[in-house]
Amino acid sequence: MSFLRKFKERLVSPNASISLELAKWYFSPGESISGNVIVKANEDFDATEVRCEIECVEEIKSRVSEYDASSKRMVEKDVWNRIIHFSEKPAVCGPIHIRTGSTQTFPINLKLPVSAWLTYKGVDHKLTWTIKSVIAVKDRPDVTSKTIEIEVKEQQQIPQPPPLQTPQVAAAPTIVETAKVSPTPNLTLPTNCIRCGAPLNITQEDFIITCRYCGFTMTVATREEIKRHSMLENRLLAQQAVEAAQKYMDKGLFRIGVSKDAVITNVKLRYVPFWVCQVTTNTYFRGVTGTGIMGEIHQAQEAVTDKRSSGLAKFGKLVLAGAKAYAETQQKDRQPQSVAYSFSNTYIWPTLARRTIMSEINYYDVPAARKVPFDVGRIPPDAEFLDVELNEEEAKAKIRAEVEEKERLIACGKVDTLETCNTNVAIGEAELVHAPVWFVHYTLKGENYVVAVDGCEGKVLGGGRPLFKIK
Repeated sequence: MSFLRKFKERLVSPNASISLELAKWYFSPGESISGNVIVKANEDFDATEVRCEIECVEEIKSRVSEYDASSKRMVEKDVWNRIIHFSEKPAVCGPIHIRTGSTQTFPINLKLPVSAWLTYKGVDHKLTWTIKSVIAVKDRPDVTSKTIEIEVKEQQQIPQPPPLQTPQVAAAPTIVETAKVSPTPNLTLPTNCIRCGAPLNITQEDFIITCRYCGFTMTVATREEIKRHSMLENRLLAQQAVEAAQKYMDKGLFRIGVSKDAVITNVKLRYVPFWVCQVTTNTYFRGVTGTGIMGEIHQAQEAVTDKRSSGLAKFGKLVLAGAKAYAETQQKDRQPQSVAYSFSNTYIWPTLARRTIMSEINYYDVPAARKVPFDVGRIPPDAEFLDVELNEEEAKAKIRAEVEEKERLIACGKVDTLETCNTNVAIGEAELVHAPVWFVHYTLKGENYVVAVDGCEGKVLGGGRPLFKIK
């Protein structure tokens, strides 16, 4: 009988229950999930651990064609594809002996990743977060709680708790008090550095100001210090910047010798501010393939317009797009097919922290290995220092729009006709970086041009030049 009892135990989970109580069910990325795991037992047994299981699962419905043996033809059916983006099983208690009639409570505090994917629910696409608690038992089935679905949303989307209702009490004598008038914030522009007292030259357009004497950086409105402030050191002399600009002038078959006719009129070093953020994206899109070569055309367009890629990478994309376009022309009998896909990317994305457009700077790739903490003493005295005209929130909105545009262009390259495209963008904390840029001004045949050269690595960031050499 003992053998049969032990055999039965291997097939049946312990006579116990486990439940999960959460303080709330909605969270923002990077927030902690707090609550309690409650274990009640009606028998004695040993557990290897008590744990929680958290999952983030994306489900996408797509239509596929399959051969049906009964009808002897291809039929279409809907299929749900399941992708697990996040899965963790954090233990809340190690090996433990659980006694009959006992009730035990284990507090939990589980941190969501900062780049957590956001909850999304659509007709043919959904992304869900779930959590449950488990009592793990060796050689027996586990005891599992109900699975709870939680929502992960941006901070501004999380509903706020309603205000507490004031309890009704018996009427009391009315006491009239004069309302305390809070002092109005000081809206005048600061004239001196709050750290060293040096004079500041601030305009109405400046959101963030840096003291040229001690390097203290603060927001103009709140006087709060900007702590995430880095810089890149200038490594070029003026003549080296001119030589880099001259090579840029001569680049191209029809521009050889342009630099010989160009007259350099001014060379100026400026420290230009950029906001830099880490961006994580999750893009879901639907479209139609097999109708032509539009996908390859979009892919070629992405290769040409992608300022983040090197020339070799762009050439590789163009070759791939051309090969696919040729393959399309060889498959004349290919039938249109609806498809649904998703992809994710992570970027370190900079954006100019100025309202004034600098057309000479096409794109600036911040070399992370060369960043140093901001030190005003490292800036040459003859360099022009530009203050920040975009605050962090405005910069993040600008970055979000730029990233969404890029993700849509990538999606266009994967189908012939793009029907829908949704991108979830998670933007991390912004860092302010001041970078040295040489502006080389020159004239050619009566026309004025400017070339921007990266003072840290010597790369040309962009600028004006003639389409061909003018004789």
